[in-house]
Amino acid sequence: MTSFHTDYSAHVRPIAVVQILSIEQQERAHVDQCCARRQARFVWIYKLETVLKPLIFSALLAGFPFTAIAEPLYPNSVASNDLDFILPDDPGACWSIAASGRGRTEMYDPRRDALFTEGAFHFDVTFPDQRIRINVHPGVGNPQQRAREAAASVSRLPTQMRNALKHVNILDGDGAAWEESLGGFFTLYDELMTRRLAEHDLDETVFHESAHVALDPMFSGDRDWRSSQAKDRDFITQYAADKPNKEDIAESALFVWTMLHHPGRLPADVEAAVRDTIPNRLEYLSNMMKGYEPPSCS
Repeated sequence: MTSFHTDYSAHVRPIAVVQILSIEQQERAHVDQCCARRQARFVWIYKLETVLKPLIFSALLAGFPFTAIAEPLYPNSVASNDLDFILPDDPGACWSIAASGRGRTEMYDPRRDALFTEGAFHFDVTFPDQRIRINVHPGVGNPQQRAREAAASVSRLPTQMRNALKHVNILDGDGAAWEESLGGFFTLYDELMTRRLAEHDLDETVFHESAHVALDPMFSGDRDWRSSQAKDRDFITQYAADKPNKEDIAESALFVWTMLHHPGRLPADVEAAVRDTIPNRLEYLSNMMKGYEPPSCS
């Protein structure tokens, strides 16, 4: 009798391959859709922080109209003066840093409208009560040095402001520092850090951006804060005057923190001008920040 043998694998294998490829394609499409949604969300948050939120607060502040009657003391709090708000030898929280690998990392770059960075360096910074991640773009020449410089500045923040941070991004090239309070982070740029270190302003830059993350969500919508703005009418800096709903807290808080916890560090005429220019906001922020702990390593 003649025996017949049917090779079922010849029929089954192509079907299985087609099914596997189909599943992989579906998974890839799902990942792409998720990434697209995340990028759209991040761009929306970035625009909310930089465009929509100031407009919303402008509408809220409309109930407290005011017109400035005196010139601000400085163009801005960080880079337009020679004031030393924070010194490099000021006490900071104890910290250590360790490289924790590299990889595709969500660190939005508004210059390129890119949500992810491939091959970013990761550094974990450990404080006694907290751990944060510093992500450094692979285009930065010395990633570890940049991470250490940023970590040192973060260590000198008031404890409650530092605790509001989840991570820090350092992008290549140049740009203006910015933050996202909802995500609990701020972004620096390689060349910006070079300038701010040379001008002894990196600590102040980190304080300013961290104030947006830690203080804005709590105070900027407070009716008492807006009332204090309206009563004072004037501003410490032109930057605060130009963007009172977005920048006034961060600009004013640096002066208030220094006067509150380092009295006499600012020149006497500057402290007097702050008391004369923003007496109500000085009282408001002093009350709010009185319980904030200066950092220490002990």
